[in-house]
Amino acid sequence: MLIVSLNVLNLAIMKKIIITLAALIISVGSATAQVNKECLVLNQSGLVFEANVALSSLITITDGHIKSIAEKLALVAATSEAQTGEWRKIKPLLTLIQKDEGDESTVWFARPDGSYYSVDLGLTDKNLKDRSYFPDLMAGKATVGHLVISKSTSEVSAIIAVPIKKSGKVTGALGLSLFTKKLSVQIKEKMGLADNVVFFALNSDYLTVINFKPERVFLNPEKQDSSSMAKAMEEMISREQGVIEYDFHGVRRIIFRKSAYTGWWYAIGLPVNK
Repeated sequence: MLIVSLNVLNLAIMKKIIITLAALIISVGSATAQVNKECLVLNQSGLVFEANVALSSLITITDGHIKSIAEKLALVAATSEAQTGEWRKIKPLLTLIQKDEGDESTVWFARPDGSYYSVDLGLTDKNLKDRSYFPDLMAGKATVGHLVISKSTSEVSAIIAVPIKKSGKVTGALGLSLFTKKLSVQIKEKMGLADNVVFFALNSDYLTVINFKPERVFLNPEKQDSSSMAKAMEEMISREQGVIEYDFHGVRRIIFRKSAYTGWWYAIGLPVNK
């Protein structure tokens, strides 16, 4: 049964990867062309038009990657191996996902009591019961986008997790902690962004999820000694989309939009010479 499940999972993952890569090639190609052109345009009307294309690509690439991970986890959660609740049967399936994501994440299986195993460490001495997303998982709801400091790796991580259900009862959960500093680097490389292009995402707690400067991930922009930026971020979080300007190591003009999937506010823009 394990061999059959592995084959089915492999085929499903390969199909998903091919579809995702095709979409990314199209969107990245478009984004690169548009962003390179945008770098020559600094007036507000031109920025809104060109940056809107780049912003759409930023959201598509990031949300698409997260969604593909959630779908892989859901595939594993539906297997008979996952429903046994036995780590020795679950680990080979999660190892496949871990290999796909490389060193940008850690994949785990949690029991209803909050104790959990990771592919890298096996049974850990940590517990997830105090995490804000854990009650939803145990209530049968998948979760994406919660930003935490990983208990097992100390990495800033976006949590993607799904419940395991057997006969209508939640028996555990599968999750992936996505390291968002490394994700930030990947995004910049995939989109081919110029060095002067600013991009980031915030969650509803005003924490930086991704950033064109990865060392700023998990910082609160309201606490970076810039009243201009603090005011701009408050305005951004209060709206679904728009354009704002603020002064932080130079004046920047950005376009932003809230993602319905992750609940993050994505932003991209350029410095403005005044």
